[in-house]
Amino acid sequence: MTRRAWTALAPFAFCACQQLNTPVYFQPDMSPLTVTGMDDTNGGPSRVETGLTLSFRNPSDDEQKLRSQQAGALGFDVPWIQRDHVHIELVYQVTDNEPPPDPSGGPSPYTGVPSFTLGIDGANEYTKYDENIVSQVLDPRNADRRSYIPLIPVTPQMIAPGQTITGSVREDDFAEAELDLYAIGSWMAPYNAVLINNSQVDPIGLEMVPPNAIVPALVEVDVNFTANRPMTLTYEVRVRDDNDQLLHLSTDTLFSPAPALFQPPAPTP
Repeated sequence: MTRRAWTALAPFAFCACQQLNTPVYFQPDMSPLTVTGMDDTNGGPSRVETGLTLSFRNPSDDEQKLRSQQAGALGFDVPWIQRDHVHIELVYQVTDNEPPPDPSGGPSPYTGVPSFTLGIDGANEYTKYDENIVSQVLDPRNADRRSYIPLIPVTPQMIAPGQTITGSVREDDFAEAELDLYAIGSWMAPYNAVLINNSQVDPIGLEMVPPNAIVPALVEVDVNFTANRPMTLTYEVRVRDDNDQLLHLSTDTLFSPAPALFQPPAPTP
């Protein structure tokens, strides 16, 4: 039987068939994300986070046999969900919900220019990256004002009161993040260098990755949302699937890897 893909607004929705590689859309269970714009209980900026797992099927017996043969030939594991065949994009919308100025002329409870920041983390089938864990290692004593290094940083944006801004995190951004995560999680590349540098400009640390290695795609996408005004965020993740590996048919079984949490080494005093 020929496998065919279709578009869905939820991971387990079943609907009319379309052409192979038609994008499938995933949405988080908790939507929208809302921040107050006030400092949180630790004194840091208002920050929330959520994530979603992309639903892929398990390989067939023939596919698993081929995968094992490839791994034997290469001398290291071959991922089931591969970057070259799975293409991810995130589309988001942020709305500023700042109340109108106090008619009595009282001071605003907010500081700074209205702005927001997104950070994207995630997991492949081997390794999960969480910027909160990394920030604790980088500066364990400064819980109030931590520094975060997301897997995919999104440039902070200014926004006017009542304005709505839409944007996207492109497939090439995810492809870069997938290489970075594979390098630090599976090949012990220096995470602080790999994550900060664009591999197309400065591939520092990536010499640890064998040139014939097969990079795994993300199977989980996590979003951190920070803002200094009351704002809401909605987003969805679009996945294009070249090899029909997304979970579509009722006869499929869910691919459920157990990635290890990335634990960065403590900085040298």
